[in-house]
Amino acid sequence: PFGENTPLFLYILREAELMASGHHLGPVGGRVVGEVFVGLLRNDPTSYLSVDPSWTPAGGSGYRMANFLTDAGVAGHR
Repeated sequence: PFGENTPLFLYILREAELMASGHHLGPVGGRVVGEVFVGLLRNDPTSYLSVDPSWTPAGGSGYRMANFLTDAGVAGHR
């Protein structure tokens, strides 16, 4: 129905459906969401990327989103 003007979000939802039965984003959708978050952080003068660009998490390269959510107090309380 959209012809040549299909909205990006429909491609992203279809990718998620085909790759993970819609349970999570695929590589393109994940990249788009990640890039948006990084862009927001870079443009926020109060974010760690602006205030302390050399900041890295204490866990180094082993630090994952689950660690972040636990540290933020929104996950890991089972």
